Amino acid sequence: MARQPEEIDDPTPLTGERIDIGARIGWLLRTTRIAAGAGLRELAERAGDQAGAAPLSAATLSRTETLGRRRGAVVAAYERTLGLPYGQLRAPIDVLCRTFAYAPADLEPFRPPADLTDFTAACAAVAGTEPDGHDWLRFAEHHTAGPFGLPADAIRPALARLAGEVGRATGTAYQLRYEALAKLRCSPYRDVVLDVVRELVAEPGVQRAADLVSAATELASADAAQWCGELLSHPSWVVVRAGCLGIQNLRSVGELDARTWTDLVPVLAAACDADHDDPLRGPMLAATLACCPPGVRTEVRALLRHEPPEPRRTRSWTRSRHNVHFNHAGDLAARICAGRAGETLLARMLFELLYDFRATHVVTSSFLLTASPYAGDVADTLCHTALHGPDELTRHGAAYAFANLMPTVRADDPGPWLASDDPVIRGAGLIVCGFAGVPLPADLLTTLLRSDPELARDTLFAAGMAQQPELSAVADDEQLPGDVREAARWWLRTGGRILR
Repeated sequence: MARQPEEIDDPTPLTGERIDIGARIGWLLRTTRIAAGAGLRELAERAGDQAGAAPLSAATLSRTETLGRRRGAVVAAYERTLGLPYGQLRAPIDVLCRTFAYAPADLEPFRPPADLTDFTAACAAVAGTEPDGHDWLRFAEHHTAGPFGLPADAIRPALARLAGEVGRATGTAYQLRYEALAKLRCSPYRDVVLDVVRELVAEPGVQRAADLVSAATELASADAAQWCGELLSHPSWVVVRAGCLGIQNLRSVGELDARTWTDLVPVLAAACDADHDDPLRGPMLAATLACCPPGVRTEVRALLRHEPPEPRRTRSWTRSRHNVHFNHAGDLAARICAGRAGETLLARMLFELLYDFRATHVVTSSFLLTASPYAGDVADTLCHTALHGPDELTRHGAAYAFANLMPTVRADDPGPWLASDDPVIRGAGLIVCGFAGVPLPADLLTTLLRSDPELARDTLFAAGMAQQPELSAVADDEQLPGDVREAARWWLRTGGRILR
């Protein structure tokens, strides 16, 4: 009988600024390989049998998993050999590594064929009627790691189309598009990407801004930081949230100089004071302030006239048996894995997903979980947790997780979600409907928009992703608030969900 490999773990403190990136890379590769039923030797042999493939040994693959070595070409070999879609493993790993400034360098980056015919085909694919996420990733890789590339004015329409699809895509389709846009932002096309994103975020009624701002802030720059600061005073909560997430991302990717952070101090202080009692903006701004460098936090607090609210987070950040929330995450991981590999680190990432207030930790864990063989089980488990979790913090954490996990198919009746007395749970039910493409009954859509302004955004997300015909009537209904009508027009202009 083959000896079971030791569990991969991230031993860094739960509350620490650093995570073990190598462990997470190794976890994704190992759990994916084991779920496919492939041993290390078999995987190496199958990879070596492929035309033009560089030879790999079982020892090399073992070190890649155990030590979490970042080798894009080897990860691509996992994808090809295990029959996975193009980029399914590389995209979340590259997003993870780009998010944290201390991530290991790629020792063997994946590069597209240095072939004009292949480049031409990649360009033609995204100019077609329905490019998928794999097409967009190939296009981005050719333009960032290959010898060919379109000039700035010629690539701009493609970038606008890509950016316009990011916020409506789901699951892997989203991950590949996000990675494609982020790659291009971190390339000589950086300024074109930022200009395109700024234009889309400035559109009237914009509803999907956070992903665009996040991709634009994968490259730290003073102009991006200044722009995110400006977004904090925007009248739309959607845009304010995007600005907050952009600032958190800039803090994580690093490289902003001290003066740029100093320039943000009065902007952050003004926003925190103006919205300290707003139930949506206040906690998000407080979480953003908590993610800033220590000196910035001190300077902002010195200017505040009102105490900011506490970010939503667990009170205990230890792995001891006294931490009921970490133990709960462990119980969920054990139930999901059911004896399969990966339980230890799965528990850590579920804890982050449910309880961590730092968007960069939550989002990168979501990327890895969505790409893993446990994606469906995680979504099912969190659906149950959102409705039946042991406390409000846990239930809300599970509810908020769906915006990042993006489950595309749910067989459950959304009725229990929408009937909940808790607006967070009702909102999560609408998010689940949106990603699953489940249209709302016309009378329910009208009732929610007229009687529950707190849920208007999530209601329109569900209707917009499903492209319900009632959107036209909503856009023209003068009895509804102007921002609701503008949001409906935005969904009508941009289209609905993208699955591929």
